[in-house]
Amino acid sequence: MLVQICVTVLTTALLVAAACYTESPPEQRWWAGGNVVTCVGLALSSMVTLPVLIHGVLGYGVIALGLGLVLRGLRVHCSATLSWTFIAALVGIALLIPAYFTLVAPSLRARLCFSGFYFAILNWMCAVVVARHGVWRVSGISLAGFILLGLALFLRGVHMLLHTDPADTTSSLVMGLSTLAIPLAQICIAFGLIQMVMWRYAERLRRLSTLDALTGALNRAGLEIQGKRVGLRALRAARSLAVIMIDVDNFKVINDTHGHPVGDEVLRHLARLVKLELRPHDLLARFGGEEFVLVLDGVNLAAALNVAERLRARIESEVVELDNLSVRYTASMGVVCSDEHSYDLIRLISAGDAAMYDAKRAGRNKVIAV
Repeated sequence: MLVQICVTVLTTALLVAAACYTESPPEQRWWAGGNVVTCVGLALSSMVTLPVLIHGVLGYGVIALGLGLVLRGLRVHCSATLSWTFIAALVGIALLIPAYFTLVAPSLRARLCFSGFYFAILNWMCAVVVARHGVWRVSGISLAGFILLGLALFLRGVHMLLHTDPADTTSSLVMGLSTLAIPLAQICIAFGLIQMVMWRYAERLRRLSTLDALTGALNRAGLEIQGKRVGLRALRAARSLAVIMIDVDNFKVINDTHGHPVGDEVLRHLARLVKLELRPHDLLARFGGEEFVLVLDGVNLAAALNVAERLRARIESEVVELDNLSVRYTASMGVVCSDEHSYDLIRLISAGDAAMYDAKRAGRNKVIAV
């Protein structure tokens, strides 16, 4: 019991420390608050010198509240929520049934069985949320912790149900194993929850470092990283690799005439139109200013020309609206393919850039392939 209390306090302190900074995500605060409340509930339920309504009833309700807050934090982490009505129902069940076995039909055995089964179910509910919405390689530690903790509590409930004397547990193998499993599970849960948040921050940093903030397309660094992978994949499979260079015609005139906010909206609009043509393994990058790169895996020159011509016509027919302004624009495109050039993405982009400038010199709003 002392080891369990110490581990509970330490893991709670770890979660509280992780949540105590201004930029911490809300789920961390729910997890930390839930663990603090659970610690209070465990302390109340272990103080048998207090009136039975406190350690035998109120303590269980406080533990249920803590687990409900942890469950709410998990739901928030998964871009969902958990209503306070549902949490109140969890706490109400944890109060009413022990109160029945304390005041109406006094039974220590029944109360202990209920606590084992009920808190096992709450931990498994947390495990279900993690399993349904988490990334396995990241959330596996916390998932294993919730499952293990629920299993340990469930086995305790089974032991109390079958054992004739719930006070005589010192020689029980089940109780010994559950006593060992509970602190191990708590450590797994605490570190797993922190790892889930760290992974999400790492993903945000990765997106910030590889995506263009204005359009959501890849930036040049992202294009370099992912473009190499696409090129190698196409080379190994002996598939064609096409590159379409796209540049907005007279973009400086748009900025000078209507202002930079309208110019920014034109770039966002163009990116949205191009993304409609993308397949899951294609790439779109903002190469600089008003210039974009579209990398198509498994597309030959003729098919890439069809894509570019379809994009050009669609851009020409669209209208960008912002603040009661309606702006039309066009784009010039250069198309190249690995069948005529190499699989080296830098060379393809250079050749596509030259073709795009040929399209501009030919009168703009054209598609030229080389």
